[in-house]
Amino acid sequence: MVGLTLYDVLAIPTTASTDDVRRAYKQKALETHPDKLEPTVTEQERRAAEGRFRNVCDAFEVLSDPAKRKAYDDRIQLAQKNKKHWDEQHDKRVKTRDEWARQVKERSEARMKERADFYESLRRIKEEEQRYTEMVELFYQELRDSHPEWESRRQAALQVRVIYLFIFNLMDL
Repeated sequence: MVGLTLYDVLAIPTTASTDDVRRAYKQKALETHPDKLEPTVTEQERRAAEGRFRNVCDAFEVLSDPAKRKAYDDRIQLAQKNKKHWDEQHDKRVKTRDEWARQVKERSEARMKERADFYESLRRIKEEEQRYTEMVELFYQELRDSHPEWESRRQAALQVRVIYLFIFNLMDL
């Protein structure tokens, strides 16, 4: 069904006869009439009871008249058909959203993995650079230890290089 119908208000089946509608109305009217309330009820409770009674009266008015009842039944059937269509559309939208969310999650995880791989490669490069620097330093230290004159030659070459750089810089001015 499509929510609470007039049949539900009177608690009768959709196949009920006009006499069944009349009997159900009398019973529900006696149950829900605002004059049956205790004198100590609040104004809000009184308004709620009046609303329920109004619903019972409206249900009786529509369901007791064959032309109004036919029009109402047609609207209910159309609403049920539309509900089926709306439910199908809703299911389609839910599937589409779920697929979109899955794809977004996959792309996000791929980006995170790429980032993690990038940072891992940077870490490895830094480690390799540090090992290379340590190896070169070890090589130079062994060279210094085995050939002490090598260090004095290296220092002299560096001084010459500094002098040449200074001269070339003066020439550029």
